[in-house]
Amino acid sequence: MDWDINVEGVSKVLTDTGAAATPFDGLAKDYGTKLQTVSEGLNYSSFMVVAAAIGEYAQHWAPTIEAAAKQMSASLMGAQNAVKAYMEGQNEMALNAQRAAGRGEMPVVPGVGAHGRNRAV
Repeated sequence: MDWDINVEGVSKVLTDTGAAATPFDGLAKDYGTKLQTVSEGLNYSSFMVVAAAIGEYAQHWAPTIEAAAKQMSASLMGAQNAVKAYMEGQNEMALNAQRAAGRGEMPVVPGVGAHGRNRAV
């Protein structure tokens, strides 16, 4: 399995997706307030049925909209954290290889048995 991640590409996708999602975050937060304002504007006897329907609509969909906004945020953060962990792992492996080389140790090649010594000296 090849885990060669294009970090710059992933970073650009996350940045672009975050920028595109920013307006939706505001909409999710203002959803109930805006529908409440519309309902208050319909405070006449002939519009009470419409106001009640808008209130029920808002109450029904508010949890779904909030959950979608939270999921989007969690997905972006999860992808960002995964790439960060990948890079930290790459850096750690490189540092370990440098330390081993400094001690004169030769790395064990995967698939080839390590028979005896693995030192360059």
